[in-house]
Amino acid sequence: MTDEVAGELDLRALPYGLRPIVQHLGVEKAISVLTKEQGQVMYIPEFPNEAHEVVKLFSLSLVKEWSQQYGQGPYQVPMLAKVLIQIRNKEICAALDENRATKLGLTRRFGITRQQIANIYNEHLAETSSQQQQIGLI
Repeated sequence: MTDEVAGELDLRALPYGLRPIVQHLGVEKAISVLTKEQGQVMYIPEFPNEAHEVVKLFSLSLVKEWSQQYGQGPYQVPMLAKVLIQIRNKEICAALDENRATKLGLTRRFGITRQQIANIYNEHLAETSSQQQQIGLI
């Protein structure tokens, strides 16, 4: 994630359940994990350790925080918020605009298809072109 995109992210704008996930994992990993696990119910152990599946996904520090905050028991993974998708899309477009990454590299980084990357970027190019045309009319 670029500093520019990271600087734009105000954790207070995220839904409450997503804030600690993004704080502990960062935006990219949070998006990746939530994309795969959203809506699933996981068990939060009383004394989490590296062997627990939930720790492998979310980090020991985050699961310890949940364990202390909520106690042991079931935890439903929050749904991926649209705001995180918007942040991901901004990073994809910035990386391609600045030639910092290839579409193939971005597919691996974000865990989405090349076609999805192309659609995101084509939409960005269309919006940018439309904005430039409007500026030219003023």
